[in-house]
Amino acid sequence: MVIEKWRNSVESLLSLTIEYIVNNLAVYANQNIEQLKILPSHVKNRILRKFTTSSYFWRNVNFKDILHATVNITTSHINLTSATVDDDMLHILTRCKNVRKLYLTRTGTNNVTNRGLRNLLKCTNQLHLFVITNCDEVDDTVLECLSEYCPHLTGLDVGGCKNITDCGVKKLSALKNLTWLTLSQTQVSDDGISSLVKGSIGKNIKELRIDNCPNVTEDGLKIIAENCPNIETSNVLPRRTTKKFETVHMDSHMVTSKLPALVLLE
Repeated sequence: MVIEKWRNSVESLLSLTIEYIVNNLAVYANQNIEQLKILPSHVKNRILRKFTTSSYFWRNVNFKDILHATVNITTSHINLTSATVDDDMLHILTRCKNVRKLYLTRTGTNNVTNRGLRNLLKCTNQLHLFVITNCDEVDDTVLECLSEYCPHLTGLDVGGCKNITDCGVKKLSALKNLTWLTLSQTQVSDDGISSLVKGSIGKNIKELRIDNCPNVTEDGLKIIAENCPNIETSNVLPRRTTKKFETVHMDSHMVTSKLPALVLLE
């Protein structure tokens, strides 16, 4: 009882300390940045999570300096979707050798380059989850880099990355632990889907989102149905202006009878 009470008191004090630091990050960035660097890793990680979740800090403090001072080799979770990410920030993240979850962008607002992304991914071989959407710099070479350097990847969202083609998607078949994947609004076709799910990865896939992919036809959906027995969610958004999808829409009952989890979004 006494020990538990002591632990709660220590945690409360630590939480108050972190809250104070986060509320005064502008001061630390301008005057006491070195004090942030010497904090214990677990404290820096908690500060990191708090200040990266709000766009306020991106607009009002020297974001890159704070990021550089707080990321460390034990950092396992990074979410930069509130910031405008660029290559300088990607370079800072190369220090996070054990990062497991990495959220970089959700909108098209970013200044990253293809080279910057590949250089980062080469340093993240413990990565399990990677989200970078609506980014034109993400292409087949980035997917190839993921397949080579991130063998533990279980989740990937590259929706809206319009320069992704079958060539890159085929490389993802090397990721044996991949269970959910978003390829919406990319150039993937039936051929890429086939190469992806016909290997051992097909049995592991639980969620696959390919809405607004004009090159995926009913044949592609059949391939998913036949090779992904454990799938729980698969979203397809037919483009009524695309003839390839008209067939999918009309015969959706045939596909969904084989794949009950398939959701054809109207």
